[in-house]
Amino acid sequence: MSSLWPVVRPVVQPVVRLVRRPNLRPVLSQVRIGMLTPWAYRTSIMLGYPAVAVQIALYSVVWRAIYAGHDGEVAGADVRTAVGYAVLGLTIAGVLNTSPYHSIASRVREGLIGVDLTRPIGLLTQNLAFQTGAVLAGLPTVAVGLGTGLVVGGLAPPRDPGAAGWFAVSLLLAFAVSQLTTMLMALTSFWTMEVGGINMTFFVVRTFMSGAILPLWFMPGWLQAVAGALPFQASAYTPLAIYFGRPPGGLLPALGVQVLWIVVLGGLCAWVWSRARRRVVVQGG
Repeated sequence: MSSLWPVVRPVVQPVVRLVRRPNLRPVLSQVRIGMLTPWAYRTSIMLGYPAVAVQIALYSVVWRAIYAGHDGEVAGADVRTAVGYAVLGLTIAGVLNTSPYHSIASRVREGLIGVDLTRPIGLLTQNLAFQTGAVLAGLPTVAVGLGTGLVVGGLAPPRDPGAAGWFAVSLLLAFAVSQLTTMLMALTSFWTMEVGGINMTFFVVRTFMSGAILPLWFMPGWLQAVAGALPFQASAYTPLAIYFGRPPGGLLPALGVQVLWIVVLGGLCAWVWSRARRRVVVQGG
């Protein structure tokens, strides 16, 4: 083992120094809390797995029924692509759309936001770290979703082997877009503490416009244009389209749009937070 140390030292030592940085430890702590918190509600987590499996099975049946009267492709996609898209889309949605165990809105309403503001890292960093942990806690959903897809015969490997790697890159960018859009909406709670109706509207619009369930290529042209102008499609449709060899506008432009939305949304979150922090009024005990 000691003979390997000179070889691995240039790689290991920078990582160790990074982890030991004082400002990184609180971030990793929040990630850990985000991973553990969902499992405090084990029953809810476990019941969510059959729900994902049932959804995938039902969508597979529906898409096959839709294609039953058609020979060949519809909007450039055959039945295997449509079913595979549903399998992968529902799996991704089940992981990325985590439950708000640590929502900013609930902490503003309950007065816990005051505790968050005393921590050594900023509120936005806390929230992103926590949600990262929550997404990691949801990774077993991937096994359930892909396993169900194999059972129903609805998911095939990408035609281009390189698409799998770019799909993984795009999926990481999609995670960032998803969390930033959710955070931006959550920050409205500093002006309106009860955001139940806003959140419901946001969830419906995000689910549909993201293309997680219905591919954008099946939408009318005008609706595709609307969806393409919003950030939601960058949180689901883009990685899915890359997987199936149909990146919007081409591979590099599609990834570039995701990066652009991350920059724009990150800037908006920082700008809104700079104003929201002046409105903090601690409620409750």
